[in-house]
Amino acid sequence: MMPTRIFGRKYLEEKPFVNVKITIFNSQTNRMTSFNEKCWVDTGFSGGLHVPMFRKSEADTIGVAPKPTTLTLGGGVRAPGYVCYARLVQIEGYDLPVPGLETELIMQGNLKHGLVGLDVLKRWIATFNGPSQTLEFYEA
Repeated sequence: MMPTRIFGRKYLEEKPFVNVKITIFNSQTNRMTSFNEKCWVDTGFSGGLHVPMFRKSEADTIGVAPKPTTLTLGGGVRAPGYVCYARLVQIEGYDLPVPGLETELIMQGNLKHGLVGLDVLKRWIATFNGPSQTLEFYEA
């Protein structure tokens, strides 16, 4: 039996970007906030989700206090950031089963896009076709 295809499409801007919806949930108050983010699919990033620092205000708004951390970026560069748990609830218009995929959300830097890393990618079968610049995700 073939795995179920979640999505497939051409790369945007010659890099494998996906549009995701991320939810941060405050379990003490039952408040939550969601936001959409354009993310680069980055197999070199071992974490779950990485978004620009300005997204910290999303967590602050619902009373979630992301923990300060020091991150080691590509090339061994160390940089300050924040981390909390979040749920990936949608990818390229595909709604993940409730409650979504829980993973660490790193907030750092000021890039225009986020990253989807291996902690999320390991849950699916992903096919990258560089010459035709296509990306496909399947349920594992």
